[in-house]
Amino acid sequence: MFFQNFLQTPQIEDPESEPQTPCRKKDFYYAFWVTVVFLLVCGYGAAHHEMWRDEIQAWLLARDSASVFELFANMKYEGHPALWHLCLMPLSRISASPIMMQVFHLLIAATTVFLFTRYAPFNRLHKFLFAFGYFALYEYAIVARNYALGVLLITIFCILYRERYKRFLWIGIVLILLAHTSVHALIVTIAIGFALMCEYLYFYCCKEEALTENRRHIWIGFALIGFGIVTSVLQLNPPADTGFAVGWNFDFTVQRMNNITKIITQAMLPSPRASMGFWGSHQLNSYEFFQSIRLPLCYLIVFWCMIRFLKRPTALFIYLIATVGLLAFFYVKYGGSIRHHGFLFFTFVLSSWIYYDCPEINFPFSSISRLAQWFFGPIFIVILAFHFLGGITAIPMDIEHIFSNGKRTAEYIKAQGRQDMLMVGDTDFAISTVVGYLEKKEVYYPKGSRFGSFVRWDKARTHGVSNEDIIKAAQMLSTQNSEDVLIIMNRALETPLVEQYQLTLLEKFTGSTIGDEGFHLYLLETP
Repeated sequence: MFFQNFLQTPQIEDPESEPQTPCRKKDFYYAFWVTVVFLLVCGYGAAHHEMWRDEIQAWLLARDSASVFELFANMKYEGHPALWHLCLMPLSRISASPIMMQVFHLLIAATTVFLFTRYAPFNRLHKFLFAFGYFALYEYAIVARNYALGVLLITIFCILYRERYKRFLWIGIVLILLAHTSVHALIVTIAIGFALMCEYLYFYCCKEEALTENRRHIWIGFALIGFGIVTSVLQLNPPADTGFAVGWNFDFTVQRMNNITKIITQAMLPSPRASMGFWGSHQLNSYEFFQSIRLPLCYLIVFWCMIRFLKRPTALFIYLIATVGLLAFFYVKYGGSIRHHGFLFFTFVLSSWIYYDCPEINFPFSSISRLAQWFFGPIFIVILAFHFLGGITAIPMDIEHIFSNGKRTAEYIKAQGRQDMLMVGDTDFAISTVVGYLEKKEVYYPKGSRFGSFVRWDKARTHGVSNEDIIKAAQMLSTQNSEDVLIIMNRALETPLVEQYQLTLLEKFTGSTIGDEGFHLYLLETP
């Protein structure tokens, strides 16, 4: 009987009905203990995770921006809205250590897991597999980025959706925040806003019901959603001298469209390899049979979702607009990695969650939709099983293998008492990882010819810098300040250069999941 209850998918017929108190208590206890186990697993994983440059970049921006206005000025090259960085600013004033960011990020992920396991209209097996799946357990928990904040806000939206017209101001506030977490979350926000507008205008706006007294709040809520979308787009608009992902690809080819469509399997069936290079890998791609069915499988997944959501147009619009929007962004702007592709999965989860509370329409082929709905439970378990296997593969691989050598390098420099030395670093985006762990204010970056901590992705840093140019820059700083200089490289210098400029190789740290975050330390002594 317990196992039957564990597996049974709840069918919510009345959106206004509330579960009985004993069920609510059981759901709370289940969510609580799942979250406790989640925190223990993720806490251990995070303690053994060496953060890489993308994680540290956000921390350095928050730490080294003197004010909110300066933060927005520094972020104009980032391609992300500023909400995550604004959250990090007060934490960076408590401690300069990026570990503060890891703890905060872990709490965000744990909150998402608790809310999902407490309120999502799925059975307990679905919830368990989700909580310990690849994205919830690893990608948006261990790797500290802005995406976890977006997933939390999507979860909160799903909870609020059931009584949306009583709490539409809160819906508007949540979606403002969601739009300011990432460009991918912005696309999801646009899909939600459009679907909610269509739902309200078609089903409720002209009806003289209890909604009448809330109409003003509802339209204010829509205004808030629009405001969030517009202000996020304005932040994402890059300056003229941006030097990262500057191009747009509007040339249509069937091959590129198919390659982008295949990303759906990356998001829905994550399967990292059990090796050092696990991150972003897809083990299923190594099988010839899977390669032959990958593209048809992607179209089949989308078609099945369309048929399933057909009777509930709000869920259908959100799924289609967000999925097409994300794929279009990957096509024309930036193909991204699995951390970006995960929003395709969460679009599916979001639509499946609110499906039970969406208004229903009648259409001639309702039996097809019922059949697709009947298959939802087992198909969802298969999808989540892949996520679960991906999660329990990624965590051990991250623990077993060094993710980035930035932390080890910084620890060595501190142990040698060299953290206060003048430092020259190249390549800048790799060296910034070391800077973050050193809790150092600045080093000299030959790319861009300037001092700094975080990377400024402008055109000034795109000019070529030879290894000899880097050494000469270190010589100049050494002469000007009458000090020894520590040169940090993410590659080895040529032996003739080392001998010519009388450099001393202090130590090297190589071999990591992020291949270009291995470091060589050279000492240039004052003549």
